[in-house]
Amino acid sequence: MDHEEEEEVEIPNYFICPISLEIMKDPVTTVSGITYDRQCIVKWLEKVPSSCPVTKQPLPLDSDLTPNHMLRRLIQHWCVENETRGVVRISTPRAPPGKPNVVQEIKNLKKFGQEALGREDTLHKLEVLAMEGNNRRLMCEAGVHKSLILFVVKCTSEEDEEGRRHIKGLDESLRLLHLISVPSNDAKTILMEDDRIMESLTWVLHQEDFFNKAYTILLLRNLTEYTSSHIVERLNPEVFKGIIGFLKDVVNSLNRTSPSVRDTVQSSRPSLGKTEPSKLDHTLVIKQAVTSALMILLETSSWSRNRSILVDLGAIYELIELEISYADEKRITELMLGALSRLCCSANGRAEILAHRSGIAVVTKRLLRVSPAADDRALSILSTVSKFSPENMVVEELVNVGTVEKLCNVLRLDCGLNLKEKAREILKDHFDEWKKFPCIDMTLLTNLLSSSPKDQLNEFHSRVGV
Repeated sequence: MDHEEEEEVEIPNYFICPISLEIMKDPVTTVSGITYDRQCIVKWLEKVPSSCPVTKQPLPLDSDLTPNHMLRRLIQHWCVENETRGVVRISTPRAPPGKPNVVQEIKNLKKFGQEALGREDTLHKLEVLAMEGNNRRLMCEAGVHKSLILFVVKCTSEEDEEGRRHIKGLDESLRLLHLISVPSNDAKTILMEDDRIMESLTWVLHQEDFFNKAYTILLLRNLTEYTSSHIVERLNPEVFKGIIGFLKDVVNSLNRTSPSVRDTVQSSRPSLGKTEPSKLDHTLVIKQAVTSALMILLETSSWSRNRSILVDLGAIYELIELEISYADEKRITELMLGALSRLCCSANGRAEILAHRSGIAVVTKRLLRVSPAADDRALSILSTVSKFSPENMVVEELVNVGTVEKLCNVLRLDCGLNLKEKAREILKDHFDEWKKFPCIDMTLLTNLLSSSPKDQLNEFHSRVGV
């Protein structure tokens, strides 16, 4: 041979990041004892918080990431030794902004107060620092979240002589609050201590900035999750209106009937200079905000007063449209069905579900396709609507969209006894009406209703050999 075959370089296994399966450039060790490349584990925790990729042990977003200097030196030495064989040298990574930087910014906050946050570079520095989990914890311990919330209040409440509000720094503050979060102990009392906070957040919900609304809903969920039930029960209708408006914006953006989310971001975010500090996944932020919005609606709809307000504001229509646009998202489907099941406790709520061209169809389609929790909520909706709505309005719709067939499948398949009882009740209540439709197999239906749910479950198990 005229040339020597290149010898394949064997990379030591412990040089490889378990996430990227590539040589680590900046190895850090987590509290679970596993070493990853810093960039990979930070991105992982932003998308899948509280989980170590290897051990599956709890790993909070603000977990300590300890630089593994010994391993980094070994990797760098190995790369130098194998440079002639095509291995690229790895330079020493710059240390991320750490505790001294955070402490200095906290000192500035305490010294200059709201004036410090009003300076463009302060929020920029804090956001860069907050990209590191350790720094977020330090910020929370120092009460940075409290300063940021008060700054948001100031931005949204103070007006100049022409009646305009000084909102410079508002978007950065809301984004930063999402990054560091409000500790549960403070979240319990913060809304009760200052009425202006809820007023400010409500104001933001009614502005045009799409992402400010998303971050505000995430903050609202953070605060209402731990606060007094009295505050949740008596939320201002304008808060509900803002949340429903946000969900409508999401649906419009997904259906491309309005500017896309990306276009909205580009047009609403001014340039921050050469370095853009925010590395947040915007798609993920929107999904988290939608989930938070649904959780707020689900929890607040426990009270009849709130159910009435939500129905009047058109919540049912927007929830159904959201589910149509956000197909195949398990958690969103479960929350949507949960909120619908509570809203249809009122006559107006049931009328709204029936009035939507796809209301019963969407609920039926999700049955037996998502999760046991979704099945239970879907059957609760179908049961309530079929029992308390005018029979002539319900029966034909249930037949046309395939609900009867789905309910028969619930009786035939391996479903919980509680689900079978609900399906059986719906089919039995309208048994005489089903006879009017040639497409219904009345022989099958009669056989299914003549046996108990427990017998049907035993029969299914015998058929599949369980």
